[in-house]
Amino acid sequence: MLKSSRLREAYTYWDAKRQNKLMPSRYDIDPVEIPPLLPYVILIDVAREPVDFRYRLIGTQACVILRGDFTGQFFSKVPGNGKESALWQACDAVVGSKAPMYWQIPCVGPERSLHNYENVLLPLSNDGANVTMIFKVISFDRQPSAG
Repeated sequence: MLKSSRLREAYTYWDAKRQNKLMPSRYDIDPVEIPPLLPYVILIDVAREPVDFRYRLIGTQACVILRGDFTGQFFSKVPGNGKESALWQACDAVVGSKAPMYWQIPCVGPERSLHNYENVLLPLSNDGANVTMIFKVISFDRQPSAG
C-alpha cells in the first residue's frame, strides 16, 4: 500500500509509538527521533463545534508544495481547503475511523514538476479515545526541469 519509503518510515514510527493503544498522543511523537521526516510533516489540529481543522505545523518542503505557510490557519479560511475539499474529507475520515489513511492524488497545484505525490494521515489522541490531531507526512518526486 505505502509506495514511498518516507511514508513507510512514518507509519512504522507511528505504529511503534502506539504501544498497544489505538493511537499515540502528540506527546509520543518526538521530532528528535525523526529528523529526515520533519520537512515533510504537517500537524493538523482537530477542532470540534464547529468541526474544522487547523494547521499546527508545516514542514519546509510541505510549505513549498502548499505555496505558503498556513501555520495557525483553519482549513475553512484557506481557499480550496473547505468542507468540500479532498483534504477536509480525508481528515474527517481519519477522525471518524480513528485509523490511518493512505492517500495518493495527482498534484493539481502550481508545482507541475511533481509526480508520485502521496501522503499518509496518522491519527493522534490526547485522551486515548478521540482523534485530536493528525500527523500527516507527504512524499513526492520532482521531475528534472527541462533545460
